[in-house]
Amino acid sequence: MIELSGTTNPSVSDFIQWSGRGTLRELPLFTGTPSQVVDQLEAWFKAEACDGFVLAATHMPGAYEDFVDQVVPELQNRGLFRKDYSAGTLRDNLGFVRP
Repeated sequence: MIELSGTTNPSVSDFIQWSGRGTLRELPLFTGTPSQVVDQLEAWFKAEACDGFVLAATHMPGAYEDFVDQVVPELQNRGLFRKDYSAGTLRDNLGFVRP
């Protein structure tokens, strides 16, 4: 890293720039129609290649709204994502004891 960055005290920013880590370049990209995106998510999940996903916006505004409005219903239809929470409060859903 020292050789690549040209500094004797490389920063986190230097590491990210020279390693390519911390960017979308290293992550799988699922693209297509909502149904095609769900096909890809489902394949990864059922193959146990992951236990969840981290979303990154591809455009702003509206990326997360598009996902929630178009992809989540398809995930729910396939039984891959819950339609309701089992408890009435966040505390209950997280399993915390009431004070």
